[in-house]
Amino acid sequence: MIEVRNLSKHFSHEGRRIAALDDVSLQVAAGEIYGIIGRSGAGKSTLIRCLNLLERPDSGTVTLGEQELTALPEAELQLRRQRIGMVFQHFNLLRSRTVGGNVRFPLELAGTLTPAQMDARVDELLQLVGLADHKEKRPSQLSGGQKQRVGIARALANHPDLLLCDEATSALDPETTDSILALLADINRQLNLTIVLITHDMRVIRQLCDHVSVMDHGKVVEKGSVLDVFLQPQHAVTRSLLAETGFGQGERVDAWRARIGVPLLKLTFVGEPTLSPVLDKVGRATGLRVNLLSGTLSEIRDTPCGQLLVGVVASDVELPALPEIFAREGVRCEVLA
Repeated sequence: MIEVRNLSKHFSHEGRRIAALDDVSLQVAAGEIYGIIGRSGAGKSTLIRCLNLLERPDSGTVTLGEQELTALPEAELQLRRQRIGMVFQHFNLLRSRTVGGNVRFPLELAGTLTPAQMDARVDELLQLVGLADHKEKRPSQLSGGQKQRVGIARALANHPDLLLCDEATSALDPETTDSILALLADINRQLNLTIVLITHDMRVIRQLCDHVSVMDHGKVVEKGSVLDVFLQPQHAVTRSLLAETGFGQGERVDAWRARIGVPLLKLTFVGEPTLSPVLDKVGRATGLRVNLLSGTLSEIRDTPCGQLLVGVVASDVELPALPEIFAREGVRCEVLA
């Protein structure tokens, strides 16, 4: 587990003191994939660099397992960093080295393996990331996705217990992004490796993460399971980020309220009810007739889910009774008068 408590970090710019991090706290369970999202300038890059103390916070603590990293002297911290892998947005590969040489580099710095053991480890990692046939190529001969796979293999070289991903897919096209996200998910499952990633793309969070923190102006403004944050966002920043990806009904509710004169229902489906004719079943039992106004159906980390916004045309039961009736079918219903 990694735990961040009351982390603050300030920078000076043109004579002003700017808070990059403002009293940030979060917990990441061992073996999970944790996302940190926010717009440019939100503080997420500073936060991830504070997790391995590449940036020293002004105050607060970072604890990995039972070890408080912020209390370690520099020599001990350098040794501990060998077990914290990092994947960068722009790959940061050594152009003078081959693919195999790039993956071998952190092993050489650690100095704990024989040359034969390093060769075996490099071959193992290139097999893991699907680049076994590219060992002798130079970075200039690789595509963007292949370069990032080398970066991931290099980050895994010293058997890390934490992998940090700094906008690892933002320089890639959508198809390549999907392949890198699938690779990270496989690595997480195979190695039970804790992964913390930062991104500005809610699609990355939806496909890969278990939990998420939303940042704005150096603060964590919302956090929770990805399902909860996507389907029941509480903060305006979260709702805005979701609206850009087609999730969230907040702005649509306001628009439809202004256009029609009937009560609205927001229905939230998770898991099996998403694939069942719940609305038809409830309609037959209650005389509920609705107009479908907007909706989203998708998957969050392989879990089917969706939200529908409907206008109530008729109902044989009182509207306050509908949430309990839908709840029996596994669906959350909110009456929006």
